[in-house]
Amino acid sequence: MKRSIWTAVAILVAAQTLAADDIAWRHWELSAFDSAKANNKIILLSVGMEGCAACARMDKLTYTDSTVIDLVNEHFVAIEVDAESRPDIGERYSDWAWPATIFMLPDATQVLAIRGNRMPRNFVPILKDLIAKHQAGQLTPDPRSPYAASPAPAETDLTRMRNSLRAQLDRSLNEKYGGWGRGGIGGEQSGSRLRHLYLRAHMYDNPQLQALAKKSSAGFLNAIDPVWGGVYIASFPDDVEVPKKFAGLRAIPEKRILVQSNAMTAFAIGYKQTNEYRYLDGMAQIDRYLKNWMMAPDGTFYSNQRAEPENLPEGMTGIDYWLLETDEERRRFGIPPFDHAIYTDRNSEVIAAYVLAYEATGNEDYLQTAIDTANMLVEKRLQNDGWILQTLPNKQVIKDDRLRPLVTEERPFLSPQVWFGSALLALHRVTGESRWLDTADAIAMAALRTLYDRDVGGFFAAVPDETAAVIAPRKPLEANGTAASFYYDLWVYTKNDAYADIARDTIRAVGQPSIIRREGRITGEFAMALEKVTATYVEFSVVGDTEHPNARALFDAGLAVFEPRKVLHFEAPGRYPDRGRPAMYICNPDMCSIPIEDPDQVAKQAAAFRSPAST
Repeated sequence: MKRSIWTAVAILVAAQTLAADDIAWRHWELSAFDSAKANNKIILLSVGMEGCAACARMDKLTYTDSTVIDLVNEHFVAIEVDAESRPDIGERYSDWAWPATIFMLPDATQVLAIRGNRMPRNFVPILKDLIAKHQAGQLTPDPRSPYAASPAPAETDLTRMRNSLRAQLDRSLNEKYGGWGRGGIGGEQSGSRLRHLYLRAHMYDNPQLQALAKKSSAGFLNAIDPVWGGVYIASFPDDVEVPKKFAGLRAIPEKRILVQSNAMTAFAIGYKQTNEYRYLDGMAQIDRYLKNWMMAPDGTFYSNQRAEPENLPEGMTGIDYWLLETDEERRRFGIPPFDHAIYTDRNSEVIAAYVLAYEATGNEDYLQTAIDTANMLVEKRLQNDGWILQTLPNKQVIKDDRLRPLVTEERPFLSPQVWFGSALLALHRVTGESRWLDTADAIAMAALRTLYDRDVGGFFAAVPDETAAVIAPRKPLEANGTAASFYYDLWVYTKNDAYADIARDTIRAVGQPSIIRREGRITGEFAMALEKVTATYVEFSVVGDTEHPNARALFDAGLAVFEPRKVLHFEAPGRYPDRGRPAMYICNPDMCSIPIEDPDQVAKQAAAFRSPAST
């Protein structure tokens, strides 16, 4: 697709949101930063997402206020960014999400960052104070500015780094309710932390961690919408004091695609561990919502649903709306709008969640959904040289009343590369089909060519563009954690030793203690990567004639084993002998099982790999 078409679509979408007296918003591009410097203006950067109620309130009430418009247009260069279409910028400012409002000097030095929405009465004094201080030369750098790529790898031993990160995550564990933090269960960052908790509980057969992980899975059940299915972004336990605006619902009524995949993951692992029907029903509720409301005609998934319909009657709140108990009652007042943008990284997380649901239940429909979504991403977005587009324009997006224009960019970003690669490996794990592994390998090679720092290690969030001269490139901790896990698993599958080195070098490149501390609880993916490289994989290899009935029986037996480090595949004789009848070998770098020909023995042999020597 030609860049001119992409630009035309971006302009068309942007034109819907601009009126004659609006703030003169600009895109994240060098010309905007150059304009700020040439005119000695402060930079105002607004970063948010479509499914964010606080973003919508600020857009509707604050950025339409005449005083705010006049102050911003006269004294600031205003830049707006969609955090999902530009995952590199969204991650950079995620500490202040959402909306994140960032102020910078004309040379792009950050001086202030604000988390959440501000009403005009609060926002105008902030703007005036910044203007006065800028004119007086009194603005100073913000010590909480986003970190840039480290110039040298971390020297900390990986086991010590892992143990420190475990302790950091455990300090915020809620032992009463599960989850992390004081009360709310769910959230966009909970999925990776929960997988990490289950991994540790399983490896060390730790009942306390197992109980906390199960509580965390159960917490998502309280966030289910009983009318349409799906989960809200977070819920509150019954005995926790809830902010007044959420009191009736006891939940934050935003529905985002990442929270759906987190909940599906929580329910899939919870069911695998307990066989409790409530988790089976939870998966069905997520599937119902995704299929009925968020699935695009091509089988991919939209991004978000807003918190309330556009024209609620006076006196009716969004909470009142979501408390309505039937589909008919809700439809009387309208349906909250959807963000029809389709993001590759978010769809990849949905694929991985559906794969886990299939592993837990054997429901072929879950697997087919994952396959259909992956096929469409490969067909429409995968480029000839192996990198994949984060988003594409579509007719539905053009019709959306968006908070900010969807700017599509034809260049690699780290987040879609590593998440889609991981999703493809998940599909290879449950199907044994080589096409998924081959495509994942091509994606891995493309990311190395375009995003990898061969001098220091680690991956940049995006291919550095002309703005890199103004804003230092960044290697985000969590996305690099996903990358390290992806390359580590790919090493086991392909036996390409360079991938193992890349996984470890990536961890060291971004794992500075100061960065890990700074990220706090948003470290689940990085923690998972550290667990993998320090505790090693568990490889289930089915060797022999794949057409033999017992080969698939052994494969399915391996599929049924709960082992978060599992790498499962068919393998031609070579490393292991051809015994004339299919056999499974379960191995890690230190030991191997006996050849297993009886599928009923697979789980018993796998249990020997549960507890590494060092915890």
